[in-house]
Amino acid sequence: MDSQLAALDRVDSLAERAYRALREQIATGGLAAGERVTERGLALRLGVSPTPVREALRRLEQERLIERVGPRQLRVAEQSEQTLRELLYTEAVVRAAAARFATDKITDATLDAMTGLVDDLERGTGVTDPEQQLALARRFDELLLHAAGNAVLAGVIDTVSIFGWAARVRAVRAMHDHDHEVGLDRIRAHREILDALRGRDAALVESRVREHLLVAIDYILTHAR
Repeated sequence: MDSQLAALDRVDSLAERAYRALREQIATGGLAAGERVTERGLALRLGVSPTPVREALRRLEQERLIERVGPRQLRVAEQSEQTLRELLYTEAVVRAAAARFATDKITDATLDAMTGLVDDLERGTGVTDPEQQLALARRFDELLLHAAGNAVLAGVIDTVSIFGWAARVRAVRAMHDHDHEVGLDRIRAHREILDALRGRDAALVESRVREHLLVAIDYILTHAR
């Protein structure tokens, strides 16, 4: 029985990885809009069996990123830049709302952990390692979302967050390479969000988070593909 459960866990893990990989490929153009795809072809591309790919495609179809054109035929749905922009905007608004809800719930221990992340971000401004900075910022966001304690909002964010790690790293790099002050402003914004959280000012927290995330939209869209 234990071996059967382990096998199921492995399939679930592979399905999640396939889902994330395909989602990223759709967002960044690795899978072009209108491109016909098959379970077997994608399984070969990802180096997994068709079973996890089948589950990943089912989820992508529900999200309207993949559409069925026949009994065994699928294709990548057309996603206009306007649609992608709207998804990024929705993510910013929902994350900001979650941050508002977190303001009264967040513990001092979590705030201290977030302070350490902001300290690391500020110390790294001279290095400007986009992957390291994004990792720190993502951990900051994870702690804030967890503090909100709202699984429904977390699910909405997961659904609309179509752009993955690679696209966001390119956006962060572009901020620092082409408009260094914008990159520094985004690092400073984390300190402002943290100060608003410590002041338990829910409206200010929501405003700071929304403004911080909206700044990145153009960079992500420009440098995603």
